[in-house]
Amino acid sequence: MHILITRQLDQSKNFSTLLNELNIKNTIFPVIKIKKIKLNEKQIENIKNSDLIIFTSQNSVTSLIDNLKISDLDGKIIAAIGKSTSKLLEDIGIKVDISPESDFTSETLFKEIKKKNIKNKKVTIIKGIGGRHFLQDNLSQDNHVYADINVYSRNLPDEKDCNIDNILEDITHICITSIDVFSNLKKILDLHKISNLKEIIFISGNEKIANVIKTNFPNNSILISSNPTNEEMLKMVLQ
Repeated sequence: MHILITRQLDQSKNFSTLLNELNIKNTIFPVIKIKKIKLNEKQIENIKNSDLIIFTSQNSVTSLIDNLKISDLDGKIIAAIGKSTSKLLEDIGIKVDISPESDFTSETLFKEIKKKNIKNKKVTIIKGIGGRHFLQDNLSQDNHVYADINVYSRNLPDEKDCNIDNILEDITHICITSIDVFSNLKKILDLHKISNLKEIIFISGNEKIANVIKTNFPNNSILISSNPTNEEMLKMVLQ
């Protein structure tokens, strides 16, 4: 077994360590390069005036904190998608009020927010460029939602870091933790004119990601995790 880990470098290291402890061969090959975005004064003011702030990923947390003080979030309702995002917020001293226990999607978070009967609030969604608008569209029915505040962009790695040809030679599994990760992997494969991944097995972070993979690689097997955390992805590896 030889697993290709495709998340950005800082998020791949912990999973690689878990695999190494089990003597499972793995290679880190980040297919996303995150570029943080500096916010303007109006965007920062909108955040400070918000009642509810939603973090959609770990990158949304680390990128926002570069733009303001943690104390600027005092007294606000904080919502987060995913255990890793929640843990990162808690680790830097920000209490998370709303977060799904499982099925870490915008849809599930929206249901959790609805349970709290949050209405007539000023809402800010912290996200990356190109992300979905599900939360903005649905929360706008009962609240004032500021335009999504994009605090980072997802880019392809530098060309010198995209050489995948030799890496794939003895890979048996590829971990895919988000649709964005798969999209960038597909772009890199297309750049290198690689359309057939032969017997490689995909390990998908959830059902939605698996459906996108299946559309592009219908002949490859896919192991589907309940969510894209390291612990759940590892369970799929050990099946």
